Amino acid sequence: MNANIRNVDLNLLVALDALYDERSVTRVAERLALSQPTVSGMLKRLRQIFEDDLYIRTSHGVIPTPRAEALAKPTREIIDAARGLLVQERFDPSVAEFSVNLCGTDYVQNTILTEFAADILAAAPNSKVSIKPRPVSNLERRLSRGEFDFVLSNQDMLIPGIPELQLFGDKVVCISSYHTHSEGQSVPMEDLCALRHVVLNPAEIMTTQQIDNELKLRGLTRNIALDVPNFSAVFQAMEHAELIAFIPRYLMPPSQGRFKFLTIDMVTPITQICAIWHPRMTNDAKHIWLRAALQKNVKDFLQRKVESG
Repeated sequence: MNANIRNVDLNLLVALDALYDERSVTRVAERLALSQPTVSGMLKRLRQIFEDDLYIRTSHGVIPTPRAEALAKPTREIIDAARGLLVQERFDPSVAEFSVNLCGTDYVQNTILTEFAADILAAAPNSKVSIKPRPVSNLERRLSRGEFDFVLSNQDMLIPGIPELQLFGDKVVCISSYHTHSEGQSVPMEDLCALRHVVLNPAEIMTTQQIDNELKLRGLTRNIALDVPNFSAVFQAMEHAELIAFIPRYLMPPSQGRFKFLTIDMVTPITQICAIWHPRMTNDAKHIWLRAALQKNVKDFLQRKVESG
């Protein structure tokens, strides 16, 4: 036998497998949508490769030689394996053992990320989930190294050539913990800026810069009394001091307590939330399932926000 694998065309093995089933060159030609001379030519090449007649003509078709009989099972296994390479791997979260690394800003962690992690654990009991803060640099390189399955953040993190999934937008609102303010009260911008403000570190969210740029165009500057690293600290500070804050609306606690929404004469920005991942994961079966789970999580989250007003 000529053992050089380059001489073996997979189509030849398909024909060899079909000959074992059909025992007829004519029926093999019909099954493979080929001409009879083409199948005859393939059988000739197979005989040369295996140095055996393989199939002997009779009045009732062709019959396999002992060599063809011996080749039948491994040939079928090779064809099945080749077909398996072309079929998308089926992912069953209920039995799969896997790890998921999620990365997100403080905002995302306080809205959907922790619930998304819980949803994964509920659907996949053998999974392990890790939530990490969004890095300030080397995001694309860390994605390529597989450090994160997803990065969820606002749109300023989008990277050309990196797949993205738009999730939802959240309107920034102005809230107050001043006792003299009432829900929905209209406050002139000059008066608002003079009050004490608490802001989030600009490295975490672009809202601070956007608002201050708008105020600058009006010749106004906020009286920033407190700078904190995360949204939890914003609310904790406002529980204990009279402060003004601009925050995405969906971050408001279920019970607003002493926080009141203010009406202001300024169009506030909308925080657009999206997910990104490395292109090599786009067609991965596990990642496809994760993206579907994420979209369902966001849908449920938004529905709860609508129902709660």
